[in-house]
Amino acid sequence: MFKKNLFHKKFTKLVISITKGIESFFNLFKGKNFVKKIYLDPKKSTLDKKIFIPLATIFIAVIVYFLLPSFYDKNKVIAKIENQILQQYNFKVILDKNIKYGLFPKPHFLSENTSIVYDSKIIANSQNSRFFISKSNFLLFDELKIQNSIFTKTDFEIDHSNFKFFFDLLSNKTSDQNIDFVKCKFFYLDKNDDVIFFTDVKKLNYIFQENFLNKIESKFEIFNLPLNLKTKNDILKKNIFTEIDFNSLKLKIKNNLNYKKKDLKGQLDLTLINNDKTVNYIIKNNNITFNTSNDKLEGEINIKPFFLFTSLNLYEIEVKKYFKDNSILMNLLKSEILNNKNLNGKIKFNVKNLKDLKHINAINFEIVFEEGMILITNLNFIFKNSVIFNLNDINLTLENNKLKFNGDLNLHFKDIKNFYSHFQIKKDHRKDIDKISSNFFFNLDDGFVEFDELRVSGVNKQILERYSNNFNSEKKNILNKIIFRNAIKEFFKKISED
Repeated sequence: MFKKNLFHKKFTKLVISITKGIESFFNLFKGKNFVKKIYLDPKKSTLDKKIFIPLATIFIAVIVYFLLPSFYDKNKVIAKIENQILQQYNFKVILDKNIKYGLFPKPHFLSENTSIVYDSKIIANSQNSRFFISKSNFLLFDELKIQNSIFTKTDFEIDHSNFKFFFDLLSNKTSDQNIDFVKCKFFYLDKNDDVIFFTDVKKLNYIFQENFLNKIESKFEIFNLPLNLKTKNDILKKNIFTEIDFNSLKLKIKNNLNYKKKDLKGQLDLTLINNDKTVNYIIKNNNITFNTSNDKLEGEINIKPFFLFTSLNLYEIEVKKYFKDNSILMNLLKSEILNNKNLNGKIKFNVKNLKDLKHINAINFEIVFEEGMILITNLNFIFKNSVIFNLNDINLTLENNKLKFNGDLNLHFKDIKNFYSHFQIKKDHRKDIDKISSNFFFNLDDGFVEFDELRVSGVNKQILERYSNNFNSEKKNILNKIIFRNAIKEFFKKISED
């Protein structure tokens, strides 16, 4: 009895709504000119009635047809949608019990609080989810079919155990419908459920096409850098193509990965302005080996949870090119993308056969990323087989968009005479020195260096202190070759006054 009364009330509301709609529709034709025409020509009045009665009947039938889903049993609708989502996308949703039906822009059901469950765990909550349905047959509830789904304002809480959700969705073989995530937030959690990574995702659209060709189109930010992501997964050919655009860095990355075999093989194309670089790589277990076609760049990466260890061997490179304003390195350092607190790792560099540094054969050093800091350690090279340079504990910082380095400098002379001869130091300024050490501060953009606690074997500390104070106040651009050579000569002149 209760159900009959409920249905009667709903039907009454529907009839009243339709009646008002029809009434407003016909009110459009009650203008003075239209009324005059009816009274002047009775035949036209009869003709108009014959036209408008079928038109009104069709109008009512269409409205009733599209409003039929609002009379479906909500519990059955919820069960139907949850079941189809599970079958189509291979993940579970828990819908709001007060689900609503909407007609515009297309017929759909709206859930204001939806949970996404993957691998028996809630990984996301969506404030607004719409499930668009096929218009083919609203008369039969069993024919209800979801066409597309949109999840808006969704907060993802992901860890290493369920990150696979996004890849599984890209590898979907059964669904021919699209699914969109709009205005999302992505939280990456550690083992203790603490947030270690966060980013805003403007859109994450999954497009499922024929022949098992699935696509992702996404816009989001990583380390405060906006990027566009496009990915195509050809399931039949087992090939994934990804394109990433860092517009602010003028950097484009294209990755072509084949996963036919257990050992994954891929090719990475990097483009910065007009500079292109291609890197081939192989992924085996937790190990990545890579190299360029000319073998000038090769290395190995061991991936551990939130730690990166890499060893790079570089051959015949131009060091100065990497420190130009528009270089990839300078853009990365100034973007502070590498200063993220959750980026931890170590990269070892072995650089040989330098093209633009004639008197240096090789440079070895390590870069350490730790809790948002970038440190350069164990930087060693030999200058013209006469002096060994060792720079250690160099901290890299960015201030007013200028790169600054501070650390420890040590010079050990193997052949002091050869060194003096190269810089044309006057004979009366040549002292028998075996070691120079100091703390230093170097402003890369302005090219000046400052010394603190300068120490030279056999030289009075007061002389060194006076020299340091005077030199630091001048802020000379030592990147200029002439200024640099003159600064070397001036240094040995001053310390010879002891």
